[in-house]
Amino acid sequence: MFKKNRHKFLFSKTYKAIVFKLFAQSLFFFITTFALFSADNLEKYYRGIEKFKKHEYTSARKEFEEFVKEHPYEIEVKKSWYYMVRTLVAEKKWHDAITRINITLERYPLHEDRVELKVLLGRCLYKVNAHARAEKILRGTASTVKDDALRYLLDKTLGLIYYDARKFGEAQKYLESAVRLSKKLNEKDKELFDIYVALAKVASLDTSKTADAIRYYAEAISIGEKDSKKDVNVLKLEMRKLAIRRVDSKNGLKDDNIADIRVDGDDVYIATWGAGLFRFVRSSEKIERINVPSAQLRGLYVDFDDIYVASFDGVFRVSKKSGEVAVLKDEAGELKLGQKTLKDDRYIYFTTLTRGLIQYDTVKKKVVAFGKDSWVGSNQVYALDVDLSYIVVGTLDHGVIIYNKETKETVSIGPSETGLKSANIKAVLLDGRYVYIGAHNDGVYVYDIHAKKLTKLSMEIPFPSAFAKRENEIFIGTSGQGIRVLNRNNNSVTKLRAIEGLSSDEIQIIRVEGDFLWIGFLEKGIDVLYLPEAL
Repeated sequence: MFKKNRHKFLFSKTYKAIVFKLFAQSLFFFITTFALFSADNLEKYYRGIEKFKKHEYTSARKEFEEFVKEHPYEIEVKKSWYYMVRTLVAEKKWHDAITRINITLERYPLHEDRVELKVLLGRCLYKVNAHARAEKILRGTASTVKDDALRYLLDKTLGLIYYDARKFGEAQKYLESAVRLSKKLNEKDKELFDIYVALAKVASLDTSKTADAIRYYAEAISIGEKDSKKDVNVLKLEMRKLAIRRVDSKNGLKDDNIADIRVDGDDVYIATWGAGLFRFVRSSEKIERINVPSAQLRGLYVDFDDIYVASFDGVFRVSKKSGEVAVLKDEAGELKLGQKTLKDDRYIYFTTLTRGLIQYDTVKKKVVAFGKDSWVGSNQVYALDVDLSYIVVGTLDHGVIIYNKETKETVSIGPSETGLKSANIKAVLLDGRYVYIGAHNDGVYVYDIHAKKLTKLSMEIPFPSAFAKRENEIFIGTSGQGIRVLNRNNNSVTKLRAIEGLSSDEIQIIRVEGDFLWIGFLEKGIDVLYLPEAL
């Protein structure tokens, strides 16, 4: 009977269920056994990764080496070679890393980390001074690098290679790129010290990039101090030398007694006390003399076409193009003992010690003198400043006079009117509603035009000689005590003197050009000081 029904049983649902159950159990057993077997095979591989993440490089490499030896046919073997390279690089075992990389790339030409391995190879070759090979590999790989961290490694290495080879243009390009990437990645790599030093030295070769050079030096010094680098003091000395450039008789200037300075693009015009007028060309660092009728100069102004000069022997207009000199005078004759020169719209103003304030109309070519019988009230006018609303003059015998251009009203600030102790004024500066007043042998005062109030600054500056302004800073030059920098944001005062690096404490003139101060001395020529604005 069983034989008769055997055929029906084989195709019954019960039979199919039994077969499926046995198949499923066998498959589960196979998968489980295979998974356990595979997991056991990869145990050292994963231990190596964990130790690599913990920076236990020697131990990690041992795990990878044993894994590769014991399971040479596992897929993870290829990645293990990559990690072995990384451990050697991390431990700065450059020669061993080079060997491992070459083996890896030979065995696995299409390795998924091929680009990174090529960059690491270039890096290791650089470290063992095989610069030519390193450059060739890195240049050949550069176009395929997309990852920022890898690009940083490539750019800094190529940049340092070119710097060592004195190919400064290429070095600057790659190192500047590395700096940008380091900021993007918030990279704290200690090699940034070398990068900034290299950039500083490259920039210092170009006089037009002094500001960049000093900024790079400052970055290198900051990193070096944190890492206790021995070279920091040397860098500080190099930066100090670079921050103050000199223009004096050693450069070809015939007189180190500076009366005035005007910066005009690449040209810097220099008036001297006893040798006349000079032009310093910054791009070539050449100095040439410009002929004027007097050697005893006191003031300068330079515009697009002309140079205006105040001297002991008269006031002049000098054509930049032709060099032709015109003596400016009125019906009373030439204007002797000229002092300061300034432009206000169409007018050029000269101060004199014989005729007061001289106004020259550049359109009408006319000279008008404002002396003792005018609103100026003195023939001995020394200091001068102007803005859109006011003209301020400082006299040697009558204090300060402020002239309102719109209302024609004047304010006199002298010993009898306001409590100013000295009528001998050597410098004035307009700053909005305030007028800074430098009184000889007395100090610096500030007059509030709106409040009509005079206040003496508390700082001890008995012999103020020159003022200059930049944003929130007031520069106060002195005869004998260098420069004081008044920061109006916080009322702090910074001293710049010979002890801080200036060539002299005898300040005659200060001119501001962005982050640079042009400082003219008596007997010491000119300092060009890099001084970024204080925050």
